Amino acid sequence: MDTIVGALTLNEVIVYFAYGLVFFTMGMIVALQYRGRSRLAFARHLRWLAGFGLLHGFNEWGHAFLPIQASYLSPDGIATLQVFHSVVLAGSFYLLLQFGMLVAFASSGRRDWQYVFPAAMLSLWFVLTVVLGLPFSDSESVDIRAPELGSEGLARVMLGLTGATLASFGMLRQAQAVTGLGSRRIVWHFRWTALCFGVYAVVAGLMSRPVESLAATWLGFSIGGEALGVIGPVLRSLAGLGVAWGSIRGLAIFEIETDRRIEEAERMWGELQRKGEARDHFLGRVISAQEAERKRVARELHDETGQSLSAVIMGVGAAAEALPRDTQKAKEILEDVREIAVHTLEGLRQMILGLRPALLDDLGLAPALRRVAEDYSKRSSVNIEVIANGLDGRLPSEVETVLFRILQEGMNNAARHSKARRAVLHLTRGESEVTAFLEDDGVGFDPAKATVHLDSGCGLGLLGMHERALLLGGAVVIDSSPGRGTRLSVRLPA
Repeated sequence: MDTIVGALTLNEVIVYFAYGLVFFTMGMIVALQYRGRSRLAFARHLRWLAGFGLLHGFNEWGHAFLPIQASYLSPDGIATLQVFHSVVLAGSFYLLLQFGMLVAFASSGRRDWQYVFPAAMLSLWFVLTVVLGLPFSDSESVDIRAPELGSEGLARVMLGLTGATLASFGMLRQAQAVTGLGSRRIVWHFRWTALCFGVYAVVAGLMSRPVESLAATWLGFSIGGEALGVIGPVLRSLAGLGVAWGSIRGLAIFEIETDRRIEEAERMWGELQRKGEARDHFLGRVISAQEAERKRVARELHDETGQSLSAVIMGVGAAAEALPRDTQKAKEILEDVREIAVHTLEGLRQMILGLRPALLDDLGLAPALRRVAEDYSKRSSVNIEVIANGLDGRLPSEVETVLFRILQEGMNNAARHSKARRAVLHLTRGESEVTAFLEDDGVGFDPAKATVHLDSGCGLGLLGMHERALLLGGAVVIDSSPGRGTRLSVRLPA
């Protein structure tokens, strides 16, 4: 053991150089890997760990640098460098403490105190150094083997020990946080880093010559003796090497996070493409439906309204010819013409109702649906009752139109296909949505089979219900089976 200590003491400059190189290299690599926009607290706060590594590496190189400069600089210059050396050490431990605070308490709500505490500890270190009269410099001794200054020992205990302990605890929490990513290797690296930070807290915060000097002075015992002067840096180097290796290996978490983001982006892109295809399909359906509706209206106007008006014209002409000769016959002709005109007017009203009922614009949703229900009840065997709750005010125009069309189609299906005797429509408006339930006691059907042959026109009405609701972020559910009636449920945002 004495031989090993003697060899290390003889090459103490190399020991300090290697010590500084470990931390400086870690700081450089971590700084290059820093990602401020990561979802992981460890990744977002790497700049503090990088700053600690760079500053701490410079500080440890100072142990070898200062004796060399003693040959060229005046005592005052050396004293100034020693003050700077102590401040750099305290600054590096401040950065470590800041990193530990942020990763250990990443899930806390307010984060102001996470920045205030390290700054307060650094300020307290400076105040205590001044109050206790701990030297920042010693111009009489720049030997690498000379005891480190008391201000550095206080910095190791207050800032280094606390910062490394919090960093150890924080890395354990980060290991727990990344467990769900499915990479045991990353979890192991984070736990290894936590262990090395814990070891570093002991060897950097307690096993140093200034701490040994303070303990011997204030507590009356020695914790290391002369061997501590070289064994301490060696142990700190090994612990620092473990921290550097675990942290750098743990940076592979970025690859996993990047892969997850790429997968999420691809999933979102695929979903956007599907929505775009669905939108294009629905737009084509809308255009086709518009053209079909125009053809239907034109056909009905030509076949029914046009022929009825022709009959009215011919009837009025025949009545005019018969009026001078036979008043009674002219009267009978005019009565027939009147019936034709009434029938034509009723047909036009039905056509207008199918296009857009005026009651929907004038009075609102509930009265318009009651009018449609009355018409279907008159023209079919099903009696449709409408019950509305909370619809005293008006809904947004697009919501009223979509809901009206869906329920109109539902009542049409009940009247034409259900063979029901009774149907009840419940309308309810809540705080954020409006719901509707249309139930009948008819023969029912299989909704899955009803939409199989869309190319032949079967089930287009049911598909249209779903598409209209989806356009507004709502949903349509059809619950039915042969022999037990049908329940149509509609939910739309209000």
